[in-house]
Amino acid sequence: MFAQNISGYVKDNSSHVPIANVQVIAVNETIVTGTNGEFNLTKAKAGDRISFRIMGYETHEITLPNQSSKDTLQVYLKSTSIELKEINIRTNRNYKLDSLTLRKEFSNVFNYKGPTVKDMFVAIDPNYKPPLALVKPASTASIVSINVLQVFSLFGKRKAQTTKLKQILLKDEEANYIDQTFSKTKIQSITSLKGDSLQTFIQRYRPSVTEAKKMNGYLMELYIKKSYAEFIKP
Repeated sequence: MFAQNISGYVKDNSSHVPIANVQVIAVNETIVTGTNGEFNLTKAKAGDRISFRIMGYETHEITLPNQSSKDTLQVYLKSTSIELKEINIRTNRNYKLDSLTLRKEFSNVFNYKGPTVKDMFVAIDPNYKPPLALVKPASTASIVSINVLQVFSLFGKRKAQTTKLKQILLKDEEANYIDQTFSKTKIQSITSLKGDSLQTFIQRYRPSVTEAKKMNGYLMELYIKKSYAEFIKP
């Protein structure tokens, strides 16, 4: 039997959109479809098995029938679903390192101490005589003077703002500590709670920082188990 030219198109089974770059594998030749899904076999004979292969679609095979070279084949491929395995990415954060980093970055705030009444006075050399001094050199009044800038700092806004920022940073540090010890990952591993139920549990049983600092890992686990038993009670 003589070879003949076989032409056709490869399309998506659902949308009927042409599929380019499909491998068309015949007995004596292998070609790929064009941008419009077209192909043309020049060495095919009736009875040959032809395979159509491309990633994302099921492999399709046909047997060439006896046909005229003027006939055009229409081949439709079914798409395949690719299941990806779930990947859990966990980051083991070091709370102590985070806390040290935070304190180092804002050391000027954490270490800030507001001026005291003592800071309002500046020592003066007893031998120094101001040009327009009205006090006697021997008087103790000439030994100290008032530091006006420290007075303003003592009663001014800067102290209040710095203190407020320090309080905010400390609250963030405490919240991070609770998040690490009473973490979603730990709660899920013990209770298997998910979604809204997990969020409700966390909001209801989240300990204070004082309570959290009293519990080591074992006691925290017992606390979660006890809270979960109460949580699921009908």
